[in-house]
Amino acid sequence: MFRDGLINTILSLIVCYLLSFLFLNISFFNPLTKALQDFSFLDVYYSERLNENQKVNPNIVLINVEHKSREEIGVALKELLKAKPKVVGFDIILKDFKKTAEDTLLAFNLNDKRVINSLVITEQNLISNHPFFTFKNKPGFVNFNFENQNSVIRDFDSEKYVFKGKHESFSVILAREYLPERLWDTYKLDKKLEGSRVINYQGNLNHFLNMSIDDFMALNDKSIVKEKIVLFGYLGAPTGNVYDIEDKHFTPLNSITSGKSIPDMFGVVIHANIIAMIISNSFMHKIQTFWILILTFLFSFLASIYFIWLNKKLKISYRTVRKTVLFVFTILLVWVTLLLFKAGIVLNSTPIIVVTVFSAGFIKFYKHLVRWLNTKTKFKSYLN
Repeated sequence: MFRDGLINTILSLIVCYLLSFLFLNISFFNPLTKALQDFSFLDVYYSERLNENQKVNPNIVLINVEHKSREEIGVALKELLKAKPKVVGFDIILKDFKKTAEDTLLAFNLNDKRVINSLVITEQNLISNHPFFTFKNKPGFVNFNFENQNSVIRDFDSEKYVFKGKHESFSVILAREYLPERLWDTYKLDKKLEGSRVINYQGNLNHFLNMSIDDFMALNDKSIVKEKIVLFGYLGAPTGNVYDIEDKHFTPLNSITSGKSIPDMFGVVIHANIIAMIISNSFMHKIQTFWILILTFLFSFLASIYFIWLNKKLKISYRTVRKTVLFVFTILLVWVTLLLFKAGIVLNSTPIIVVTVFSAGFIKFYKHLVRWLNTKTKFKSYLN
């Protein structure tokens, strides 16, 4: 029985791999493939957590630049710096220099040591500010997904080595500038930020204090931003416009977890979530692919043994019992997955469930294979 279980598991894994290869390489299956790639039980967890009361983050303020002129942005930045924020993230790229007094004012304020500028990494080059707006403060890249910009943003890279240089994430630079060096070392953040990390989303736009430039300039007391992290960037026109998709991305917080939907979160808000995760040291730990493969093989092997034994024992009710057991198994594994999410551990249980269920169903074909082999030679099997 163990031998049959092992053979069935290996054969089912091979067939599963070949089928997945076909799905990935035949254009007819592209919509289904994309839907499967974009789905994660992590999205279900976030959609449920969104129903809980969200407290406003006390450390981060977002200011919406909308489609304001450089003069208006420059004046607002000047007033902001007067209010003594701890650090300012400028998520706007000024690609050209117009040789105006407004540009000079903006450049003067961008040169403040508290201001961190941004850049975009593309396959061809780096898109950054015009040299007139480039200063000693090294900018951070604002990219999220480097492989597919249209996929759901669940992870981020803290650094990238491209074009013979090391570039650090915009969010990471801001978090480092905000936290005391002693606390950064205590949290061991350099180690935790190595490689790609899962984003522990704290909330949507309403989780952060946000306002337009006009709202900010109208404040009589601007001390609300004192010693805070302030992000300048685009948050829709007007602020939070659901149908404005400029600099907007798909995230696990999307209320529609499957099917067609529009991007749900502005890039600035994603940066705010990453920063909030870093400064609160509330990381999520992703179980490595190696262990996912081990668990997938183990569950498939156990399922093969159990259902081969059950197939021999039950003649009439086998299919009903098999479907019931697999249904219960799926529900239990999803429940465990969600519990792990709450504990800050990310388990990608989708391949485990899919392959285990496939292996259980593959026994039918394995039985036919055993019968065919027995017509050619004596093949020892528990199913004989």
